[in-house]
Amino acid sequence: MSEWVSHPDQVDRLVRQWAEQYPHSLKAEARQQHSGRPVWALTVTDTRVEREKPAAMFYTPHAHEPAPVAGQMNIVSQLLTGAELDGTPTRLPREDILASVELCFMPDANPAGTAAAPVECWDGSQYTNEEFWAWMRGVDPETGKMWKRVGIWDDSVEDALPLRYGIVYEQISEHEYVEPNRHHRSSLFQWIFELRGRRTWDLALDLHQTELCGNTNTAFVIYPCLFDEQPPEIQEKERRWAERIIAAWDAIDGARPIRETKPLNYTGEQRQYFVDCWGDLYQDTVLLTTEIRNNSLICGAECQQAHNEAAIVATIEELMGE
Repeated sequence: MSEWVSHPDQVDRLVRQWAEQYPHSLKAEARQQHSGRPVWALTVTDTRVEREKPAAMFYTPHAHEPAPVAGQMNIVSQLLTGAELDGTPTRLPREDILASVELCFMPDANPAGTAAAPVECWDGSQYTNEEFWAWMRGVDPETGKMWKRVGIWDDSVEDALPLRYGIVYEQISEHEYVEPNRHHRSSLFQWIFELRGRRTWDLALDLHQTELCGNTNTAFVIYPCLFDEQPPEIQEKERRWAERIIAAWDAIDGARPIRETKPLNYTGEQRQYFVDCWGDLYQDTVLLTTEIRNNSLICGAECQQAHNEAAIVATIEELMGE
C-alpha cells in the first residue's frame, strides 16, 4: 500500500509543497473553517494547454470516512509528481490526463472533524461499530451510544448535548454545527456553489464509506435519490460510469463489490435532506456516490485505499472517453 495521508496537517503540508513546485499543474484554493483549518479545492490540469476541457469533481464530505482523503491525495501525487506518495512510479498516463481534462479534488470537506478522530484509518482493529458510531455523531448522554443525526444543530439551545461532539459535524459558528452534505452552510456546499459558478462538471464523484454490517461486500455504487427523475441522458451516463467503477473494483485482489447499482434508498426526513440540498444539482450533473467498507477487518487500510483510487481512476477514464 502506498503511504496513507489523511490527517489535515499532512494534507496541508503536501498541498502547499505541491502548489509551489507545480504551478502549471495545480491551483490550490482554500476556504477557512470556523476552526481555522483550510478546506482545499485542488484544480489539477496542465494550464499551458489552453482549450476547454471536460471536467470532473471529487469530494469527501465526512470526517469519519478518511480513506477517500488518502485515495485522493495519492492520485493527486501521481498526477503532479509522477509517483505515488511512497515513491512508487505511477502507472497513470499523467501527461495525457493533465493535457486532456480538468480535475477538481476536495480531499476533505471537514478537516477539523478529521483531525479530532482517534485514528487515521478505521480498520476495525480498535473500535467496535457502536464505539465508532459514537465517535461519528457523538455520545448520547442518556444511552452512552450514538447521538442523533441532524442537518444542523445549535449547542446553545439543545436540550441534551452529546457528551462528546461527533466528528461528522462541522462547526460553522460559535454554537452551530452541520453535517456537511446535508446543509448549504457547510464548507462543502459553499465550495460547490462557488466552483459551479465558474463552470459545470461533466462528472461528480461523491466519495464515502459505510460499515456494510451483515455481509462480506467491500463496496457499492449509488445513484442519486432522484435518479428516476433525472433526464434520460444523465441516467444513461450514470449507468455506464457505474459499470466502469465496478469493473475497476473487480480487478482488486479480494474485492467483493455489490454488482447492482440502485438510487439512494433513504426515506422520510433523511431523504428530504438530499432532495432539498442536492435536487437542483441532480438535474444537470452526472453524479455518483461510492461507498467503501469502513471499520472492518474485512477491508483494512490497503483495501479501502485501493477501492477509492480505482473509482477515481475509472472516473478519469470515463471523462477521457477511454
